[in-house]
Amino acid sequence: MSRLRTLSALTALALMAFASWPAAVAQWSTDFSPVSKEELELKDNPANPGAAAMILYRAVRDDDVERSRTEYYRIKVFTDGGKKYGDVEIPWIPKATQVGEIRARTVLPDGTPLEFHGEVFDKTVLKKKKLKVQVKAFSLPQVQKGSIVEYSYTTRWREKPLDVLRNPANYIVEDAFVVPAATWDVQDELFVRRERFSIRPLPKAYLAWTSINLTQGLEPRRQADGTIQLDAVNVSAFQKEEFMPPEGMLKGRVVLYYQIGTIYSTDGYWKRLAELRAEAYEKFLGKPKAAEHELNNLVSPGDAIETKLRKIYDRVQQVRYLSYEHLKTVEEEKRESLKANKNVADILKRDYASANQINLLFVALAHAAGLQAAPVLLAERRTQYFQRNLPVPNQLDAMVVWVRAGNSDYYLDPATRYCPFSLLPWEETDAMGIRADARQPGLVTTPEPKSTDAVIERKGTLTLDAKGDLEGEVTINYSGQEALERRIDNRNEDEAGRRKNLEDEVRGWLPAGATVELKNVSHWDQSEQSLYVAFSIKVPASATTTGHRMLVPPDIFQINGRQPFRSINRVYPVYFDYPYEEADDIRVQLPRGYLVEGLPKPRSINSPFGEYETSIQPHGDSVRLIRHLAVQKFYIPVSYYAALRAFFSQVRIGDEDQMVLEAKGNVQAN
Repeated sequence: MSRLRTLSALTALALMAFASWPAAVAQWSTDFSPVSKEELELKDNPANPGAAAMILYRAVRDDDVERSRTEYYRIKVFTDGGKKYGDVEIPWIPKATQVGEIRARTVLPDGTPLEFHGEVFDKTVLKKKKLKVQVKAFSLPQVQKGSIVEYSYTTRWREKPLDVLRNPANYIVEDAFVVPAATWDVQDELFVRRERFSIRPLPKAYLAWTSINLTQGLEPRRQADGTIQLDAVNVSAFQKEEFMPPEGMLKGRVVLYYQIGTIYSTDGYWKRLAELRAEAYEKFLGKPKAAEHELNNLVSPGDAIETKLRKIYDRVQQVRYLSYEHLKTVEEEKRESLKANKNVADILKRDYASANQINLLFVALAHAAGLQAAPVLLAERRTQYFQRNLPVPNQLDAMVVWVRAGNSDYYLDPATRYCPFSLLPWEETDAMGIRADARQPGLVTTPEPKSTDAVIERKGTLTLDAKGDLEGEVTINYSGQEALERRIDNRNEDEAGRRKNLEDEVRGWLPAGATVELKNVSHWDQSEQSLYVAFSIKVPASATTTGHRMLVPPDIFQINGRQPFRSINRVYPVYFDYPYEEADDIRVQLPRGYLVEGLPKPRSINSPFGEYETSIQPHGDSVRLIRHLAVQKFYIPVSYYAALRAFFSQVRIGDEDQMVLEAKGNVQAN
C-alpha cells in the first residue's frame, strides 16, 4: 500500500484546475428495442398538441469507472418541421474525448426499420486557442411525418480520474473541495414522455449532487448496486420566450460532483475557497518591488485616490491583450515564441498578458499604491446565475477587481478591452461570486447596472418631400454599454466590416427599403469616449398621403422597430441584458406647400420600470421630434409582467401616434 499523502489546500486547488473532466457512461446493448404499435400510431402529443416532434424515450448512462457516457434517443416525428431531428450532431473534443459505437435507424410509419449505414462527417464548430470542438454529423434516411428516429452513441474520455478520487484512503485532506462529475439536463426543447439518467460512480469516492429547477419530488436516488438514478415522465418542453433569462439556468437539471472532505455549509465552502484563491494569487502577484517601480513612473504623491486608480487603469489597458488577438497557426505561435508569464514582474518586463493576468497586474499596482484590492471571481450572467448552494468552482467564469478606497468600493475590469474606468461589462454587473482577499474573503455581489450606463442618443436634420420620402443626416452617440458592446463585437472586423455592421444596425431601425450610408466614425478605439457615428439616410414613403393630408409618424426609428410583449401570458421573468436609454432629437423640414394641421399631444409616462416622454414642437416650416425612453430595470418577475406589458404598450402607442400635415391651399380654404 502506498504511503499517506497530504492533500493540502493549495495542492487541492491546483488539482481542481485540471480536474474538470466530464463524467461518462457504461456500455449497454446496442440492440434497439421493438417499436410498439401505440408508438407507430401516435399522431400528435396529447400534452402538447401541434408539436413538431416528441421524445418517446431518452437515456443517459454515465460510467466513471469506464470513463464513458452513452446516450440514446427515440423521437417521434409529427410534422414536416420535425424532420430536422433526423439530422444528428454529436459534439466531441479531439485529444480529450472520442465518440464511437454510433448506431441509428429510421422506423417508417408502417413499422419498416431502415438501419443507418451512411457516412458520418466531422466538422469543426469552435476553435479557440488550444480548444477545438468538433461534431460528428449524419442524416438518417427517409425521415417523414409519422417516422420514429432512433440513435445511440458513446463518448469516452481519455484522461483518468484524479488519484485522490480513485484512492482517497491514501490521502489526508486538509480542506474540502469538489470535482465536477456530470450534468443531467432533464428538460429538452422537446416534450419527453420518459427518460432515465444513471451514473456508476468511482467506488471509493463520494458522489454528491444538487438539483436545479426540478419539480417537487423529482430527485436522483441511490440504487442497491451503488449507481445513482433519476427517472422522469412527461417532462414538458422548454418554452422559449423573448427577453428571458439565460436558458441554461431555467431548464431543470442535476449537477453531480465528487466531494473530498466535509462541506458543513456552502457559504463556508465559498469563503474558504476565496481564501485559497487569495493565497494562490499572492504567488503570481510576487514581490512588490517591480510593481512599486512601475507605480513611481505613473503617479504623483499628491494625486487623489481616484486619480491614482485611473492612471493605473490606463497603464494596464496598454498591455498587449493576447486574449483578444486573432487565432494563430501553430507555425505562427512557434515563430513568435511567447513565454508564459509566471508573475507580475514578467508582465511588466514583456508587456503582454492574458485577460485575467491584466487584472492581477492592476491588483499588484493598487497594492503598491497602498490600497486594499483583490480579484473577484464571478459567474457572469450572460450565460448563468451563480448558484450559491452548488459548491462547484467552475461556475466562476469571470474576474473583476475590487478596490477599497476610503469608504468607497470600486469594481473594475481593465482586462476587458475598450471598457472605461467607470463601467463593468453588463454581464459582470449584479453578478455574484467570491472576493479572493485574505482580509475580507467571501461572497460578494457587484453593483447593479443603471440605465444611464447604456445610452443611444440620435440627432438628425431631415427633409420630407411631398411624396412622403424622407432623407437627411443622422448622428448617433453610443455611450457606456452600448459603445462597449459594439467595440467588442467589431474588434476583429476591418474598416469595411465595421461599416457594414453599423449600417445594417441603423437600417434595421428603419422601414423596409430605407438606404443608409455611413459618413464618419469617431473614437472607435478610445474607451473613455462615446462612439460617434454619422449617417446619411433615405426613407421612401415614410409618410402616408391621403387626399390633401399627409400622416407622419413622430419617430422614424420606431416605425419598423420592436413591439415586445404581445403575449398576454408569461412563463419566465423578463430579462434585459441591462437597463438602457434612448434619446431622439430630430428636426424635420416639412414639404413645400404643407402646414401642420394637427400634432399628437405630448406624452409622459412614469412607471416602476422606466420613463417615457415624447413631444413634437413646431418651428415655422419644420418640426422638432423629441423622444426619450429609459428602461430602468433589467429583471422583472412574472408577477409584474402585466404592468410591464402595459408600460410598453403605452410606449408603442406613443411611437405610432401621427402628426397630420395639410396642403396650404386647403388650410386657407378652411
